[in-house]
Amino acid sequence: MKRFLNKLFVFTIILVFFIISTGSFKYYTLVIGVIVSAITTYLFESSIVKKTLRLYDVLKLLYLFKYIVYFVKAEIHAHLELVEIILFNKPIKPAIVAVPYHVESDYGVTLIALTVTNTPGTIVLNIDTNSKLMYIHWINASTFNPDEARLIITSGFEKLVEKIFG
Repeated sequence: MKRFLNKLFVFTIILVFFIISTGSFKYYTLVIGVIVSAITTYLFESSIVKKTLRLYDVLKLLYLFKYIVYFVKAEIHAHLELVEIILFNKPIKPAIVAVPYHVESDYGVTLIALTVTNTPGTIVLNIDTNSKLMYIHWINASTFNPDEARLIITSGFEKLVEKIFG
């Protein structure tokens, strides 16, 4: 029964990603999505989910959803800032800023780095795991203080990543 719940969970996640990636809710797309999700779940469920899911794991997924919503808001804000820079010829202050991070998990650090890189106007150049610093190129640096830069760039992401990856 527990493995069935794992299979159902994996099937649902794959189906949701299939629907989102196709952007279509037509009948034949949903049928193909169900078939692809069922085959993929049957073949790969045991390698995707190594243990039986618990309630805590479901809560992590809710935090992941919250992370995605937060990322989309940050993405929109960054795009609007770049549009303002381009259309109104707003002066910029590009800089490389050392931003400390407090996440312990390698997955968490990677997720934050990828998120910062995907957000327009910032890109992670290097991660120094010894000093726990991310070196970020920031197109319009409003501060050079590492702690202030962390509050502006990564702190919101870090709070959610700590809940996702512990």
